[in-house]
Amino acid sequence: MSDRLTELQQQRALVQQQLAWLDREIARESGAPAPEVNPGAVGAAGMPPVAPVVRTPTAEEILAQYAPPTANTTRDVKRGCYLYFIFALGMLVICAVSVYVIYTRLR
Repeated sequence: MSDRLTELQQQRALVQQQLAWLDREIARESGAPAPEVNPGAVGAAGMPPVAPVVRTPTAEEILAQYAPPTANTTRDVKRGCYLYFIFALGMLVICAVSVYVIYTRLR
């Protein structure tokens, strides 16, 4: 049997248990004799409640979910290199202008 069929049968048994309990409670509150519990109809009367089967994702699926997109990686690296170059060039210009201003004002 497939897992889905087994799960559906277990769910049906649980619903039948709940309906049987409701019938007994209604009979008790109305004062009528309690209906017979038919173990063949309930199927899994002694079975504990079954939690629904949840599929856990694999490690590859989790990593793929949180991984950065790879399409823009090359472009981002180039952009970063250009920005570092411009920053370093700007700092060089600022240092050169500072040195020029300091030495020309001292004379």
